[in-house]
Amino acid sequence: TCGLQGHLSGPPLPGLQYMELVPKEKQPVTGTEGALYRRRQLMRQLPVYDQDPACCRGLAEDELPAMEAFVKQYKSEALGVGEVALPGQGGLPREDGKPQQKPEAAEPAAPATNGSLGDPSKEAEYVCELCKAAAPADSPVVYAGRAGYAKQWHPACFLCARCREPLVDLIYFWKDGAPWCGRHYCESLRPRCSLIFAEDYQRVEGLAWHRKHFACEGCEQLLSGRAYIVTKGQLLCPTCSKSKRA
Repeated sequence: TCGLQGHLSGPPLPGLQYMELVPKEKQPVTGTEGALYRRRQLMRQLPVYDQDPACCRGLAEDELPAMEAFVKQYKSEALGVGEVALPGQGGLPREDGKPQQKPEAAEPAAPATNGSLGDPSKEAEYVCELCKAAAPADSPVVYAGRAGYAKQWHPACFLCARCREPLVDLIYFWKDGAPWCGRHYCESLRPRCSLIFAEDYQRVEGLAWHRKHFACEGCEQLLSGRAYIVTKGQLLCPTCSKSKRA
């Protein structure tokens, strides 16, 4: 199976309380716009050609070891799935079908205080890593194991640091102290087309192509050594560019 969906079992289905904290138009309920949004985001955030050499069109034989090493490294060092839990309960063991039980001796996960420092009669306040607003003690948050359990996010705040889109199925890549989606994590390390592992490629206006893929997206003629136009990220020959404007 191509894709991380074949390698990761996503987070347990969150309860109704968690789902209510996700914007309604993005709740993946079967038959709704939210379900279609999830499918689109899976393809966008976790493109199969970033994960499996067999799905990477045009990968040369000598590029295969580099891609395999790249995938192995990010799975070992960056890839994770967010955990839904109540504030302060991230990382605690749970029995299937039962809520997490916080041990009596457990300390809050590095909470920020709201002026109650030194006053044991007041509960510690947990703060969302992104928006810095308080996370109510009875409301689920998201934890990223690679960040450590001193950090938590509101469900609607668990976003890719680059595109600011919600991380589909809570799958994240940890980089520079923040969660990223798979697409933008990989692009931050390798030029895109799908990902390029060869040294010989064409770069134009911050975009990159394998030389054999440097072709018009309208008529598919190769454009190396020819006139071309880049419009909204699309590589076009002058003829196709004119027809699109017409």
